[in-house]
Amino acid sequence: MGFTPTASKVAFVADSTLGLSPEEALKEGIHLVPQQVIHGGRAYRDLVEIRPEEVLRLLERGERLTTSQVAPEDLKETYERLLKTHDRVLSVHVSGKLSGTLSTEESVARAFGGRVLVLDSWSLNGGLRLVLEEARRLLRAGVAWEGLEGALAPFRARVRGYVLPKTLTYLHRSGRIGGLQRFVGGLLRILPVLEIREGGVFPGPRVRGFGEGLRKVAELFRRDFPEGAQVYLAHAGNEEGARALGAAIRQEGVEVLGVLPAGAAVSVHTGPGTVALFAGPRG
Repeated sequence: MGFTPTASKVAFVADSTLGLSPEEALKEGIHLVPQQVIHGGRAYRDLVEIRPEEVLRLLERGERLTTSQVAPEDLKETYERLLKTHDRVLSVHVSGKLSGTLSTEESVARAFGGRVLVLDSWSLNGGLRLVLEEARRLLRAGVAWEGLEGALAPFRARVRGYVLPKTLTYLHRSGRIGGLQRFVGGLLRILPVLEIREGGVFPGPRVRGFGEGLRKVAELFRRDFPEGAQVYLAHAGNEEGARALGAAIRQEGVEVLGVLPAGAAVSVHTGPGTVALFAGPRG
């Protein structure tokens, strides 16, 4: 017989790419485990030992930063603590194609048997949040624990992300593009729109300038969601850009659920000024 959870029986866990602070997440019943930000040979726990504004400040100063997966000991402590007060833990995380966090989660979760279910969001930030919220909705609707991943799969496959960096500098710094490509792109003010789908990041259209990029993101969004969608906007220190993107997609059937900090996972690789849109089908 399948386990049919209730809200009081399941604890929800996500990693810090979610786009909420630990305090904000907890108010929504979500327990965060921190990814790690590496700077100067030292690992800092994201949102705990280093804040988003500090990450942006270091990047703008030209410092080299990278990100790394959640520490296994943080996961183990979190699962042990939550299982003292809950029957199950649902742990939803950044795409396994983008981070080693998922494989670490799965390894740690094995020690807890079927009481911890780890799911790949195939996304991050607002996309991760959409998948987590849909999983919670399915559980409230009475979907059995053992069937949750299958029930969630069609929604997860439809979630999309569109990321627009403000400069090529940080894509070059993180090894995503070569020096010549950065040089030529800088001269011509060419920027890529990056598309996140099915867990991977894919190069989308190239645009000339940030303003054209915002219009292109809106165009891609309307292409993929002509019937409307649930949307989270995100930005790396660029509230004005996020507002402009929100205005560009405003239409009937589009519900902007919130504006999130892009977080270290996006900021380190695409840089300050980045804006992003994450969308999923309406329920």
